[in-house]
Order: sequence, then C-alpha cells, then structure tokens
Amino acid sequence: MTGLSRRGFNILLGASAITSLSLPSISASHKAELPESKNARVVIVGGGWSGLSIAKYLKQENSKIDVVLVERRQSFHSLPLSNLWLGGLMSQAQLTYRFEDAAKMGGYTYFNASMTGLDRSKRRIETNKGWIDYDSLVLAPGVEYDYSSFGVKDPSAITELKSKFPAGFVSVDEQLQLKQQLASFKKGVFVLTAPPGIYRCAASPYERACLIAATFKLRNIKGKVVLIDSREEPAVNGEGFLSAFEELYGDTIEYMNSTGIEGVDPVSKTIKTDFDDIKFDGGAIYPRTRAAGMIERFGLSDPESPQKEAKIDPFNYNFIGDESVYIAGDCRPMPFSKSASVANSEGKHIAKVIAARLQGREVKWVTPESVCYSMVNTEPQEAILSRSFYRFDKKSKQWAFDPRSKPYNNRSERLGTETFTWGETHFRELFG
Repeated sequence: MTGLSRRGFNILLGASAITSLSLPSISASHKAELPESKNARVVIVGGGWSGLSIAKYLKQENSKIDVVLVERRQSFHSLPLSNLWLGGLMSQAQLTYRFEDAAKMGGYTYFNASMTGLDRSKRRIETNKGWIDYDSLVLAPGVEYDYSSFGVKDPSAITELKSKFPAGFVSVDEQLQLKQQLASFKKGVFVLTAPPGIYRCAASPYERACLIAATFKLRNIKGKVVLIDSREEPAVNGEGFLSAFEELYGDTIEYMNSTGIEGVDPVSKTIKTDFDDIKFDGGAIYPRTRAAGMIERFGLSDPESPQKEAKIDPFNYNFIGDESVYIAGDCRPMPFSKSASVANSEGKHIAKVIAARLQGREVKWVTPESVCYSMVNTEPQEAILSRSFYRFDKKSKQWAFDPRSKPYNNRSERLGTETFTWGETHFRELFG
C-alpha cells in the first residue's frame, strides 16, 4: 500500500488545521496588502476545483482582469481520486499541490487568508488580513455535513463521529484519519453510508466500498464492508457497481439498499436503521451535506432549499438581485453532480459570464459535463464510468439529463487507465 512521505504528511497536516471557510464575522480594520489595481478586480473565495478553474479561465478570457484567489490553506489536497489513495493505488504526492504554483501558472494572485465578512453595499469582503474591494465576487466555499439528517444533534456525538468515523469528503484531516483507521483495522464490520440528497461525488461511496473490500482481500482481513443506502440501487452506474459487488466481493460487501438511517451512536458503535440496529467496528459515516455556512450567514441561501444552497440565477450563477456576486461549486442549487468535472466545466462558463459582463455583454448558458470514473477492482485495475450532460425543460421548469448522458457499466482496464489519465490531465491544467 502506498504510504505518506514525511514531506507530504507535513503538508497535509498543515492543511488539515485550516480547512473550514466558515468563520465568525470579524471587522477588518485595514486594507489587505495587495497590489493596487487599475483594472476590474474579481475576488474568488475558495480554492477548490471550482474556484481554481474560475481563476484560471478568467485570466484566459481577459488577461487585464485583476483576479485574486482568497484561500486559507497553503496546499491543495484533492478529494476527487482520494479513494485511490485510500486504496493504495495513488500516492499522497499525486494529490497534493501548492496554490502558489496554480497562481503563478494562471497569472493571478493567491492571497492566503480567511474570509470573515461581506458588505455587498460597498462591494467589499473582510478577511483576517484586511478588507478587499471587488468589482465581481465569486464564493465557492464548498459544503458542510448535516448530521441532524441522521438524527444526530448532540454536539459531542457529532464531534465523536467526525473524529473517529469521518466521511472524508470535506477536509484533508478526515482523509488522514480514515487512512489511519484503515491501516489499523484488523477484523469486523466496516460501515459506509451513501447519504440522501445530492452529495459530493455520487459514485464515491460505492467505489470506496469496492476499494476497501479489495484491501481486505489483499491483507486477508476477516472483515465485512456494509454499505447502507436509502436508494433502491447505487446513485450512478447501478448495474456496474452491483455487478462488482456480486462478482468481485460477494463474500465481503453487504449492500443494504432501501435502508434509512434514524440514528448513530458513536460510543456504542451502533447505527439505528428503519429495519434493524447495526453494530460496527470501523467506518466512514457520510451524512447529508449542505452548503457551507457562510452562504446562509451572508444572506445568500435559498430559504426553501433543504440543503441551504444558494439562491442564484441557474444560468449565470449570480445571486438573485446582485449581478456582482456569484456562487459556484457544490453550494449551487441546480441538481448537477457535485463533482470535480462539473466544477471545472461550469467554472469555465462562469469565467465567460463574468468577463463578458465586465464588458457589458452576456453569454449563453452551456451545460456542465460530469465525467466520473470509479475504480472497482485493483488486480487488475478496472473501472467503470458515468458521463452526464444536462438540459433545462422550459415547459416543466425542471432540469433533466441531456440525451448524450451515458453510463459505461462494463468494467475494464482501459477505463482504469483513463481514471489516472483524467487526474493527471486536470492537475496539470490547474497547477502546471
């Protein structure tokens, strides 16, 4: 199994302490130390796949735009593809990059700070390192977990779940804890959950089940992977995942479909479902997600959204009533996949929208593209694929899949190779 290098561990450890973008508002008493700009300034808060893509492509749309990426971390650790790291198929170094390198390659400014406040009337954000004025603002802070969706409301229980049985889909410290947990797991039940609603990387819980089961087989661990899902079948690539579960891991994976979770006790290690109580020895408890708290705190969320997502124009991504503020990435309300490929492709569109509007023009909406590879076997390395596009039905006012969308459920080594190629291509695109 691929391990962590000392340098890589230190980078990740530094990042793990500074991952949340949602902080109490603190009044900034001075101007941030940034070069003066004679041109329009676009401030992007959040250096995930969405923020990085928008920053890069804004400069490509118009090199004169002053683009500032505000990000509190110094290093980027990719959550997409991290299942391969957990399963020993990728090294930590292949997933970790520096924001300074991305900014240098993209020609924009990286400002290492935390956003603490927003004054839309002044077109100003506040950070722990001073205030910054903007012509256009993009917020891409990502998501948070909603443990109350699993009936867990006690703060101490939530802390216990986060620290001992982390979902591993928000911060790098969760990834480190999950990696350690897998390394020390000897026997018993390792439980995984696929959350209700739209969540980060729809295929990931199912891919993770396969890779953990493969690890158990490789290490001769007498254990079982129990995957609890409220759906009748996997959220994507149902045929492909069910085939892998049965043909490759029939004695290791137990897929509990159509099963709702009513409560989780991290002390007794018990999950209460609408059918039975399940005891477990280890796991990754993935609850429903919601938009990062800053979206609601700054008055940008849709009060009717069950996941507290932003109230935006679905075609231009600006907050309804303010064309200078855009919300991107996983806190958008449209039912697109919350995936790196969607964040990247819609980031290109948002960059076009902002660049055009700064010149008094508008651009037509284009569908984002979701490309999701899932590694289901390690020896040989075989994957399946889901490719999706979207369309808006003007009559029903509903979103639907574009006819070009297609699942590739026959696992193959070719798709396994393409999984790594996808990552290499996109990391090179953003970081050089």
